[in-house]
Amino acid sequence: MSSTLLGRIARIAALALWTALVAEVFLRLVAPQALMPRYVTGTPFGIRGNIPGATYAHVTPEVDVTYRINMQGMRDDRDYPLAKPARTCRIALFGDSYTIGYELPLAATYAKRLEALLSRPDHPVEVLNFGVSGFGTAENLRAYESVGRQFHPDLVLMQWQVTDYDDNSRAGLYRLDGDHLVPGRTAYLPGVAVQDRLMRWRLYRLLADHSQFYNFAREQIGWRGKQLLALFSKKQAANAGDGGEVENGDYAISPAQIRLSGALLLHARDVVRADGANFATFDIPNRDLTSSYALLPASVQQQLPPISPLTDFRAVAAGGQHLFYSTGARHFTPIGAELMARAMAKRIDQDRLLASCRAAS
Repeated sequence: MSSTLLGRIARIAALALWTALVAEVFLRLVAPQALMPRYVTGTPFGIRGNIPGATYAHVTPEVDVTYRINMQGMRDDRDYPLAKPARTCRIALFGDSYTIGYELPLAATYAKRLEALLSRPDHPVEVLNFGVSGFGTAENLRAYESVGRQFHPDLVLMQWQVTDYDDNSRAGLYRLDGDHLVPGRTAYLPGVAVQDRLMRWRLYRLLADHSQFYNFAREQIGWRGKQLLALFSKKQAANAGDGGEVENGDYAISPAQIRLSGALLLHARDVVRADGANFATFDIPNRDLTSSYALLPASVQQQLPPISPLTDFRAVAAGGQHLFYSTGARHFTPIGAELMARAMAKRIDQDRLLASCRAAS
């Protein structure tokens, strides 16, 4: 390689480094960005999972939270035996970053709040948190089938929110053949191979954990990449007779996405019930305090009425309290998580979803 070419490469590298440093300083002084690295990797089951044993932090203008992932990939300070302890009921939670509890200390997550609300001295309840950032219904179902059912839950609660329409079609783990849900691709591991290679480098981990410019760029590129994939998958799944898309918040949802998501929820219910456990969905309200669950087919809403905190959310919001953070990734505040947990506990008691377990213990 000639000295002229080497000099040119060195000048380009120096210019890129200078630009990145200037951008980092500008963001820190003028427009602070959230530091929210994702510690996920691939699993043998063809989906992403939390990195077992990982400890990392999210820092936004509103929160500074440390996360600990147990050796089984759950957000928790301890591991769980596969067999339930005597006199104990188990609930398994499946969902995305809301369920894992991003931007909340562990004790304030709705998983831990639900555990506290339901446990009795003579009848403890364990809530196992299988949440993984970015998951939709298809990945939640795969996680239950591959790992969750091994822990013998008495009740499975599966999260729903507006992003699931895109997530389910983008994942491609299931598709509709006419009215029938059939398996799709065997694996959906977006960006995992690159992430795994980068995470071996300490310098990259330092950058991901501490650089506002890197986190800003990653979020912008990742969001646009996900939108493009969702657009492509929507076009592939569309039928000739489909009507137009439905606007819901920031999302345009197609009839094919609605059909697929409804079929997935009913299939997930059937899989869980075949294992002898109860099943329910819980709805994460949109930030404008509306629900995307209402877009699902009426038959799905009737068969699977969701656990929803929406009524309480609206009442509390009217009093001026904040249910979602306004910076970072804008997840629940501790008040939002508490209301979600109370709605879950109320439904579990009303529908006696743990009655069989409690009677047997």
